[in-house]
Amino acid sequence: MVGHRLLACFAHPDDEAFPVGGALAAHAARGVDVRLITATLGEEGEIRQEGAATRETLGSVRRVELARAVRVLGVKDHIVLHYRDSGMAGTPPNEHPQAFVNAPAEVVVERLVEEIRRFRPQVVLTFDPDGLYGHPDHIAIHKHATEAFRRAADPGAYPQHFINGVMPHAAQRLFYSARPRGFRMEWAQTLRAQGIDFPLPNPNRANDGAPPETINLEMNVSDQIELKMGCILSHRTQVAPDWPYDRVPREAANMILGREYYIRGWPAVGDGDRVSPDFFEGLRED
Repeated sequence: MVGHRLLACFAHPDDEAFPVGGALAAHAARGVDVRLITATLGEEGEIRQEGAATRETLGSVRRVELARAVRVLGVKDHIVLHYRDSGMAGTPPNEHPQAFVNAPAEVVVERLVEEIRRFRPQVVLTFDPDGLYGHPDHIAIHKHATEAFRRAADPGAYPQHFINGVMPHAAQRLFYSARPRGFRMEWAQTLRAQGIDFPLPNPNRANDGAPPETINLEMNVSDQIELKMGCILSHRTQVAPDWPYDRVPREAANMILGREYYIRGWPAVGDGDRVSPDFFEGLRED
């Protein structure tokens, strides 16, 4: 698949791991040139391994973890935009002037348009409109990446790019990472059936996820599960010491980690259309 390029746009280090790591690894293994853009360094994330970082060092530690994680997946290049992690909805970090949610949309979109025009991907990948579970930064990168996908092809958008030879580019497909509604309960029940004392989701989070009828693709990434787990475990600060997925049979781990879900945002999926697990099926190479 030489000549095929995939641009993944996400909010935090580890966003490339759990939700889409299998797809990134599978496409990279087939020769797709994968580039990752990460908007923040995840400064508001948890520190789940004692001594792995401090609140002051978490961002810099997570950058190192990200570099290791993308190497595991076979991602050739990654870029950090250096906005600040906005934290969960309704928390004080939302008000930080450097928080990603407070970045001017026009500034972020122009940066993403320039990256699309320089890299010239056929496929762009980001979060679904709800950001998997409503995280403000996930929703923000969805909005900005979707708008950048649209504007990158418009010769009337950001003509200052052309001075440096960065020309309009029309990516051909836009995919959104999603999870089906009720995924938290399904995961908890799968782990509990294997004897893992995993908590059931809080009732107000039990219905997180997208309506199943909006999901166009359930991708089996079980062949990439070792790479995906290696990527996740590279984010040491974010993995609890009792992380359950390497303590259960691979069949059970595959029920959770071995399935990824996608919505095709462009072109729209018509009735009866089949969406291939190969994001590039039928697309021309440059």
